[in-house]
Amino acid sequence: MSYPQAAPMPGAPYPVPPPGRAASRIRKPGILAALPIVTALAALSGAIGSFLVFSGGKDIADENVRNAVDSNPEAVGLQAGVTSADIKELAGGPIWDSVVTEWQGTMEARAIIAMVFGVGLLLFALFVRKAAVWSRVMITIVALLSAAFPHLLVLSDAPPTSLRVTSTGAILLGLVALVMCWLPPVNRYRRESRASV
Repeated sequence: MSYPQAAPMPGAPYPVPPPGRAASRIRKPGILAALPIVTALAALSGAIGSFLVFSGGKDIADENVRNAVDSNPEAVGLQAGVTSADIKELAGGPIWDSVVTEWQGTMEARAIIAMVFGVGLLLFALFVRKAAVWSRVMITIVALLSAAFPHLLVLSDAPPTSLRVTSTGAILLGLVALVMCWLPPVNRYRRESRASV
């Protein structure tokens, strides 16, 4: 288009739209406005859980091991009815401490992975405001990976209540964001915005 074709007509406050194109703006659906917020909340929930793991240190790992042993001793290779107190008493402090220290390393590795996925979700949430397909695909992939690993693993290990809440929140909010990415109003907005360009 040349300047005379796009230049405002005398007395017109803005350029005249080309013939055949609608002069109205495409209305952004509310779902698309809420999608970055929900995605950021999913990332934040995972980040809070990671922060709890790092700030809790050995205490949170000890609580996690005790919960795992007390809730289902068979799952960790012990006889039914064995409690964490029995193991501490029989095995002594150094053996229990080594188990807790090893588990703390596992928890910290999962927390780092949760942080990486959280950063990814935050980054892709910035680009989803215009319904870019690539950002919606990346949110879908990262939300599914984040739910499967590390958050489902955290939930399967009899975590303390704080980690259970943050991991559940990260999974649920990630899945809500995933669904919101592909709802019809978002797809319709993307088609209409591409057609108007």
